[in-house]
Amino acid sequence: MSKKEEKNKTDVFESDEVETSKDSKEDKRENAELKVLREEVERLNKEKEELTTQKLMAIAESQNYKKRMDEEQAKFYKYHTFDICKQLISSLDNLDLALEREAKNEEMSAYLQGFKMVRNSLFQILEKEGVTEVESLGKEFDPNYMTSISIMNDPTHKNNEVVQVFQKAYMYKDRILRPAMVVVNQVEEEVVNEENNKEE
Repeated sequence: MSKKEEKNKTDVFESDEVETSKDSKEDKRENAELKVLREEVERLNKEKEELTTQKLMAIAESQNYKKRMDEEQAKFYKYHTFDICKQLISSLDNLDLALEREAKNEEMSAYLQGFKMVRNSLFQILEKEGVTEVESLGKEFDPNYMTSISIMNDPTHKNNEVVQVFQKAYMYKDRILRPAMVVVNQVEEEVVNEENNKEE
């Protein structure tokens, strides 16, 4: 082999080595760029997930707030006249007290008739707002609707029976507007047993 041929062969090897080294540098650079891009994609995906979660939480919070406001508004509209009805019950009591009096003459009878009309008119207004009277007299004592102000011991009445009502109980829709003030019969157990034995 001539020197010229040897030189050409060496040049080819050297150029192959240079190209291989260039390729490996480019591969490394491309791999580094790919790694950076993958990391960026991963970061963006995490950010997207966080933003999606925040968005969903904000939507849920907004819906809960709207639901809460709707419930409060419905509650307000349902019970908005509660306080005024409670105050008007006192006026109803005063009219009931006036109507308990006996008419001594025609003039007083006319006044009582007028009071009765006013009382009925007032109660009709209250009824339209959802006020109802709770019957207490002769019923069993119920602490949910009644307040005992005194106890009586009468064997002719049942145990825990309401024997006298000083103040009527009223409901406002599904709420107690005012409990009744009552006298409750409390019969000793021996007397109750004797009464039961007589009935048998």
